[in-house]
Amino acid sequence: MGRYLADLGFSDGEERAYLALLRLGNSTTGPIAKESGLSRSKLYEILEKLSKKGVISHYKKNNISYFAAAPPKRILEYIKEKESALEKQRSDFEKNIPFLDNIFDRKILSQEAEVYEGMEGIKNVREMALNRMRPGDTALYTSIPLSAFENFEAYWNDWNTRRIKKKISAMILYNQDAVKFCEQRRKLPYTKVKYLLQKGPTHTWVEIYGDIVAIVMKYQTPMSIVIRNKHVAESFKTYFNILWSTGVDKVK
Repeated sequence: MGRYLADLGFSDGEERAYLALLRLGNSTTGPIAKESGLSRSKLYEILEKLSKKGVISHYKKNNISYFAAAPPKRILEYIKEKESALEKQRSDFEKNIPFLDNIFDRKILSQEAEVYEGMEGIKNVREMALNRMRPGDTALYTSIPLSAFENFEAYWNDWNTRRIKKKISAMILYNQDAVKFCEQRRKLPYTKVKYLLQKGPTHTWVEIYGDIVAIVMKYQTPMSIVIRNKHVAESFKTYFNILWSTGVDKVK
């Protein structure tokens, strides 16, 4: 029984004092101290805590304090009171979660969003992703335009060679103006390709590497906006899967 009391939040001293009172019945502090093995200096504080928990009672007779243990079933009532209080705390806190989540998400985004400028910046993001990814991982690409390959073809070819060597898969959605490069990639291992259903030139695309999302632009000032955030990445993966399900294998 002692372990049950300890597991319910009773200190060792409280447990010993309560059990001593169960054995003694009504008693003064002297016998309680002797039965429990507790010093009198600590016993008064412990008895006060047990009284606040409602598991012992006390009264005075001839100006002498007597204490008595409440029936063990009172422990069940004490547990129910704790559960009720905890449920109220849970309910009160739950109401604040949207507000706290908003603060948390804004903080994470502010800490984890970075901008890499220039052509070297775009390369740096790809190199970082390749270093982080492991065999069996899959990189996702949405809306790769023809302009992505201007002055970059040799680098992309080399990067893909290294990706395949690490056995990292890629699923790539190309714009319909990038037929040449889509068909080249189609022949590569660990690579799946499709075209976006609708035509239309763009200079921006999205790359997803695990929990990292890179929004890449090759217009005027080339740059990659990188967000390291699990929730953001999951959202972009959902968008990708929707687009992939509507993608086509050939351009008419």
